[in-house]
Amino acid sequence: MATKFTGQKAQIFIDGGNGSILSSGATEANAKYFVMDRAEGGAVPVLAGMFFQSPRTGPQLELAAGDRLYRIDEERFCKTSASFELSQGSVDVGDDCTPGASILDGVTQFSGSMAGLFRYDPETQEFDNVTQDMLNKFAAVVHDSGDGTYALHERDDAQVYILTLLNSGGNAGQYENWLFAPIVITSMSVSLGNADPQSKDLSFSLGEGAPVIYRVPVAA
Repeated sequence: MATKFTGQKAQIFIDGGNGSILSSGATEANAKYFVMDRAEGGAVPVLAGMFFQSPRTGPQLELAAGDRLYRIDEERFCKTSASFELSQGSVDVGDDCTPGASILDGVTQFSGSMAGLFRYDPETQEFDNVTQDMLNKFAAVVHDSGDGTYALHERDDAQVYILTLLNSGGNAGQYENWLFAPIVITSMSVSLGNADPQSKDLSFSLGEGAPVIYRVPVAA
């Protein structure tokens, strides 16, 4: 009999899109990468626009001329709810032999929403990284140290990367099932009800790349 899980087993991680790009050398052990460009015949195992995880141990993948990898540095997005939709468009190819027929247009769309609470560092009361990254998609962030030192983080609407572990808590040797996708955050609403927790609701659409279902054994 198949095992079933609730949505609580799914964990969402976000990379804000401001990390490092690797174009030479070798991958780091047990790291996740988004393939920006891929050299023909090289060691990178997936197509441009997809994700992969480097070997946990042993020899790493050597990059070839033309490879460009974005190193994923995921932060946990502690969700209260999340909803994803994958869809394809259709093209009307009906004629008098096959009236009403359609074919798929081959373009996969990925969109959805996720909600979470505003999270503050218990000591400094600063936003956690994910909260600040999401706010920075819509507004500049000014950091005033109070002593005349200021830091301006201009609005950054670059795509981000969502990594969803669908079956967290597995045992060594069992498989983790991930849904990876590059996304753009299209809207954010904030709720500040007096008797409710401070929360944010985000909507997103597919960015430049493709959604990927990725299976890998749980680390020992």
